[in-house]
Amino acid sequence: MIRDAFAVLFDPQNRIIRVIGAPVQDAGTLIEVTMETRPLREAMFDYGLRILVLSALISMFAAFLLFLAVQRLLVVPIRRVVQHMQTYAEAPEDARRVILPSAGISELRVAEEALQSMQTQLTSSLRQKERLAQLGGAVAKISHDLRNILTTAQLFADRIEGSVDPVVARSAPKLVGSISRAVSLCESTLAFGKAEEPPPQLRRLNLAQLAGEVAESEGLDSDTEVTCLIDIAPSLTVRADGEQLYRVLSNLVRNAHQAIAATGQPGTIEISAGEDEAAWWIRVGDTGPGLPPKAREHLFAAFQGGARKGGTGLGLAIAAELVRGHGGRLELERSDTDGTAFAIFLPKETAGLEA
Repeated sequence: MIRDAFAVLFDPQNRIIRVIGAPVQDAGTLIEVTMETRPLREAMFDYGLRILVLSALISMFAAFLLFLAVQRLLVVPIRRVVQHMQTYAEAPEDARRVILPSAGISELRVAEEALQSMQTQLTSSLRQKERLAQLGGAVAKISHDLRNILTTAQLFADRIEGSVDPVVARSAPKLVGSISRAVSLCESTLAFGKAEEPPPQLRRLNLAQLAGEVAESEGLDSDTEVTCLIDIAPSLTVRADGEQLYRVLSNLVRNAHQAIAATGQPGTIEISAGEDEAAWWIRVGDTGPGLPPKAREHLFAAFQGGARKGGTGLGLAIAAELVRGHGGRLELERSDTDGTAFAIFLPKETAGLEA
């Protein structure tokens, strides 16, 4: 039937067709219909055209509804996200420009929440960097003036070094050394404000003597509640910048001293060292309460790794940077209820670091 209908539809000649069929309900023995194909073909074309127009109207209406749905559910939310991104890019330090998730589609909602988290973190980082920049400018000014004051004090300390008083004569070199370190620290701070820590000036130095100076400067001896044990061979020498390594050990020992003192109980700080074929290692351990979990997350990040209330977290950040300047690394070996231990590794291979 369908094949015959298409044959009639595409046959341009006007033919006579006969349709013969059996009647239903005993209406007769035979039914025969005779008709021309032209009116049938015209009726088929007319019917097909109407179906085509109706289908086109339905398709256009469906397309319009789909267009509205896509606009409302996808295009408008995406355009809103793009506008938020452009607005935020104009002033990323303004927290009021952080996007507030409002999309109804779950995928877009997840994207907006991720964008909100990223913008919040970026805004916080920019504010912190701005504060650090301001703080750096203030520290640079203070260090400049402090360096001038310490230089004057150093001149007077040099004069009393030749005193005939034996007590003064013994104390004067230590006073001169402390002032020299303070002057060097001020100069390093000024250099850091401009760029970064200066390259280390490598030379051979006695590690046991340096550790003893650090312990003495922190006021640690056998008569105090917090004692310092130095387990370093007297003959062990390392190739490092004396001033920078002193600052590293001083930061670690000071942190350990403060941690133990905060408990109100006696404690011990141990400084040990050794070497192998590739590197020197220095370990600073204590019997304090250990680091809180929050401090471990950003241990070597400035202003984020403070382990005590009121601490800035600068000590470990500076120490880690100084050790990296030597081509080495500073690691947290352990931290639990029995105490904390840091390890410094300084490579013996110093290509590119020689002064």
